[in-house]
Amino acid sequence: MTKLSCSYFLVLMLVLSAFLMVERAEGERCHMTIDKETPCDLVDCRLSCYTGYNGVGKCFDDPEVEVPQNCGCLFNC
Repeated sequence: MTKLSCSYFLVLMLVLSAFLMVERAEGERCHMTIDKETPCDLVDCRLSCYTGYNGVGKCFDDPEVEVPQNCGCLFNC
């Protein structure tokens, strides 16, 4: 009987932790442009986005700015 209750408790804890992880992963995402003045260098872009915002940096073309590519950062708000 003790083994059965321990198994139920373990399954309950696994389900609860999975539910909390899914809820946390569905947070709101934000996007911002980093350093609009210089062309994007992918390595520097990813590093500055990760260190500054704990996000993912990516080079993209912005039609509003004259520089051919800019660094965009996607992160949790």
